[in-house]
Amino acid sequence: MLPPSGYILRRPGAGEAAAIQAILDASETADTGERRRHDADVANEWRNPRCRPDEDWWVAVAPGGELAAVGWVWRQTAVEITADHYVHPAHRGLGLGELMLDAIEARAAEMSSPTPNGAPRSLLVWSEDSDVVRRASLERRGFAAIRQYFEMAIGLEGDLEMPVWPAGIVARGFRPGTDDEAVYRADQEAFAEHHLYEPRPYEEWRLFHVDAPDVDLSSSWLAWDGDQLAGFALQFAGDEGAIIGDLAVRKAWRGRGVGHALLLTAFRSLRDRGQVVARLYVDALNVTNAVRVYEAAGMHVSRRFDVLEKPRV
Repeated sequence: MLPPSGYILRRPGAGEAAAIQAILDASETADTGERRRHDADVANEWRNPRCRPDEDWWVAVAPGGELAAVGWVWRQTAVEITADHYVHPAHRGLGLGELMLDAIEARAAEMSSPTPNGAPRSLLVWSEDSDVVRRASLERRGFAAIRQYFEMAIGLEGDLEMPVWPAGIVARGFRPGTDDEAVYRADQEAFAEHHLYEPRPYEEWRLFHVDAPDVDLSSSWLAWDGDQLAGFALQFAGDEGAIIGDLAVRKAWRGRGVGHALLLTAFRSLRDRGQVVARLYVDALNVTNAVRVYEAAGMHVSRRFDVLEKPRV
């Protein structure tokens, strides 16, 4: 479809990351009903050599010159093509979401190389389950929900349960420059069986876990069994709450309460640093029953997101 009257669809400029971030943040705030910052940091995403804004991103420019919407396709995933799009609340209802989906589908068609086993690649798009407009738009295009993810949260004010570590497990803080590669190896192992997993080279992993602008290594915790890293919790600080970006327990140490103790330790560390809420995102069908672990630590489901797929034939 054509852009609404007076609007222009184009590729983003190199200096427009902040303006795009503002669209994501305004959308997150409108969709949650409280001031929020979107967990994606656009400027940091663009530092990834595999991210190509000049080929895989679009912005819609309003008649006044401000950016009104953004859409993009991720080329990182080997099996699926993943995409997302956002419209600033002040510009909704004009068809900009459909405009972005048209661009996404056209680009995905150009990226239709088969998966490593020769099967066609599917196109995946996310939708908050409460966003009936977005969901209906995707379903009209042939997308169907295949998976659900949760945002889970806990308030950090008041009493917090004390962590009890399993016998032989010692917890300590993340030591930048010393623990980085051990955490990377544990991360790749722990998440290998998870939905949408794809191995990442070490430098790319660092970009989003150690060198990210909002990572809070001072409140991140590692669980050690002798010289073996059993699990870890990495935190990201924010003015509107902290994100537990990665929490993982390696398979040999699962079922012993390591994840529970890591969560409780992370909660107390974040509260000590002035945070009043902690959030994380989890696959509802997580193979390690992570949702149950998080609920046992006092977290609750605060939002639900559907992953919708359009098969490629």
